[in-house]
Amino acid sequence: MAAKEPVRPSGPVRAFVLGGGSDNVTVIDAERHEVITTIQVGSEPMLAALSPSGKELLVTNRDSLDVSVIDTNALAVTHTIDVQDGPAGCAFTPDGQRALVANEHSHTVSLIDTTTWTVINHVPIGRGPCDMRVLPDGRQTAVSCQESHLTVILDAVSGEVLKTIPTPDGPLGVALGPQGRFLLVACFVSNHLYAIDTASWRIGWRIRFGSCHIGCTVTPNGRAALVTNGDQDYVSVIDLVRKLEVARIRVQANPSAVALVPGTTTAYITNRGADSVSVVALKSRETLKQVPVGSSPLSLCVG
Repeated sequence: MAAKEPVRPSGPVRAFVLGGGSDNVTVIDAERHEVITTIQVGSEPMLAALSPSGKELLVTNRDSLDVSVIDTNALAVTHTIDVQDGPAGCAFTPDGQRALVANEHSHTVSLIDTTTWTVINHVPIGRGPCDMRVLPDGRQTAVSCQESHLTVILDAVSGEVLKTIPTPDGPLGVALGPQGRFLLVACFVSNHLYAIDTASWRIGWRIRFGSCHIGCTVTPNGRAALVTNGDQDYVSVIDLVRKLEVARIRVQANPSAVALVPGTTTAYITNRGADSVSVVALKSRETLKQVPVGSSPLSLCVG
């Protein structure tokens, strides 16, 4: 299954910021860096994913054990789907026909049919699944399992576990490189960043830096990564060619998630300890603006 180029709705690029302590999603105009509105969702929203069309946003709600589906044009919740205990990471297949949700406390992944928004199955996986990414082939799905210190490769269609890769300790955030050629896994306990070749599923290298890594992302050219340090107030810039930390960008307290604004050299970083989003210029590595959002923002999507 070939990956389709995402088609975004017309209008400005927006950031959707999950307020884990305020049970809402703050919508930001990512061109003006101003709040548009807020949307109430379930209890303790954790992570989110945009559909390939950009028309739906899937939000996992840890305490209410469900996921909210938001229409990104109407900016309203259209469906609420019960999953299992501790929903965390989520993702869509490239054709948009299936969504996957990692249930951290029940150690499963829920497979959801997006044509009916119903659960097909709950499949067992490693302990403490957190974040996930679906590869461009539409089947192989990388899931970080922080309790079992593994990155698990799951078949998005059958739910079969294809491979397990040791990534100690405490793997959390995952990110794919261009065309899905490599996977980065950020570990919040060991403070390692792993680079895994997705053709062989072998670890290419790992480096240690900073502390309490939660989120990561890769620049479009695949040469650099941004990694948050959750118990500090900065984001690490990693040179993926030289395999080392080359800079630290000061943001606010307890940065967690990081995302790039498409078509720009700007990044958005959520700060859990400051209830804010830092808007960062990557060329100058300076913070342009702090945007107030909901309480304890853990993650965001931009598109």
